[in-house]
Amino acid sequence: MQLLKILALASPFLMLSPQAVSHHSWASIFDADGDIEIEGVVTRILWRNPHVQFQVTTDQGTPAETVWTIESNAVARLTRMGVDEDVLPLGAHVKVAGFPSLSGAHEIFVNHLLLPDQTEVIMSRTAGRRWTGDVIGSTDALHGGVVEDEISRRPTSIFGSWHVIYGAEGSHGAGRGRTDDWTDHALAFRAEQEAAGLGGRPHRHDCSPRQALSIFGEPYPIALVDLGDTIEIRLEFLDTYRTVHMDPDKPIPAEIPKDHLGYSRGHWLGDTLVVETIIYREGGVDGDDYMQAHETFHLSADRNRLAYSQVIVDPLMMKTPTMTKKWWQHIPGLELQPYDCAGAI
Repeated sequence: MQLLKILALASPFLMLSPQAVSHHSWASIFDADGDIEIEGVVTRILWRNPHVQFQVTTDQGTPAETVWTIESNAVARLTRMGVDEDVLPLGAHVKVAGFPSLSGAHEIFVNHLLLPDQTEVIMSRTAGRRWTGDVIGSTDALHGGVVEDEISRRPTSIFGSWHVIYGAEGSHGAGRGRTDDWTDHALAFRAEQEAAGLGGRPHRHDCSPRQALSIFGEPYPIALVDLGDTIEIRLEFLDTYRTVHMDPDKPIPAEIPKDHLGYSRGHWLGDTLVVETIIYREGGVDGDDYMQAHETFHLSADRNRLAYSQVIVDPLMMKTPTMTKKWWQHIPGLELQPYDCAGAI
């Protein structure tokens, strides 16, 4: 319960503040303008979300021996680039190139990995070839280059799996509502949180739950599943599953769960799924501890995209409602995979 309380305390600002909306900002840790290359032996591997990590020991067995912590993207992203755990054997002598730590620590955000057989592994969606030889790793699916050409084979409804397209306006980086229109009550509450050491941006290796409405801005796939009286909204990030109650005769519970999911009811407006959600957040007065969300999910005319909109209404915390939009694309054969979060190495 303490974890959920801490999460709820932060939720209005995690959802709507541009500084705190993402689960991390790696560019504040690594020098994206820098370049460093090391060579050594792989001595430890943690191939898990939220970020793959491994350790490389240079100058092993000498007075200059150094252990480097190498950080990469999420398993979710690497898998869809065709890079899996089998590519990196423990004990292998490898070369690593990437962004150095801004703090000077022995840490690298890896872009390129060179295996003992001289095969290069591309480990970043923005990295090109660095060395000669065979290459593992393709960003075609991530950047929207894998499309079902036959319209007849594309989805006929919103149900199915949908994937963020990196670098595409309205998809990657979208879905993050922002406002500077806080009420005086919200500003005072945020000051109280900061004084108590609560709130703020989660650590980049944090595996705790996130407020469900806020994580639509994360660059991970989603899926919608029709279960009859309910629809399940599955967010790959942190294995977040939301239930939408579709039975109009089912009453709203007298007590809405005080968790990161809230309570959702849905109905159809033509082919558009409309979802109304009540979700708990701390900081209320006189029992005003909930905010409301209005969401829509709609299939595009070309049946290749899932369009999404979200309006948050919270008069106690925000002077005006906030709205955000996003879209995901259909990628043939790609499905959600378990997030299986493990934290840091």
